[in-house]
Amino acid sequence: MSEHPNVNPARESYDAIAKGDLDHIRDNLLADDVVFHVPGRGSLAGVHTGKADVLSYLAKLSDQTGSSLRYEPDVYLADDEHVAVMLRIRGNHDGKILDERGVHVFTIAGGKITGRWSFPQDSYVIDEFFS
Repeated sequence: MSEHPNVNPARESYDAIAKGDLDHIRDNLLADDVVFHVPGRGSLAGVHTGKADVLSYLAKLSDQTGSSLRYEPDVYLADDEHVAVMLRIRGNHDGKILDERGVHVFTIAGGKITGRWSFPQDSYVIDEFFS
């Protein structure tokens, strides 16, 4: 069975984040009206709307972790509008080590990411990591 084409933008986003290639994300993967929903109480939590705001969020994520943050997808589940990704998230920040699991749910339209919701296994672990 072949992989659903909507997996490609999600997979590419993780690869580009690992490489620090925000230009590729902006130019090829995000819809103009993209919205990222980030849970928690930390400085990065909230709703990030539009390419500029999402890219600012991703840049801050990279800056705060010294570009150490890695998304390691385990499973992609896709249909014509959504991609759910079960993943492991690892990184370092101010001597803290993150090793957490979670789920990202992407909405995809026309091959572009229009939305992403993050569901960490333990949002308190994420808040503590970025505090």
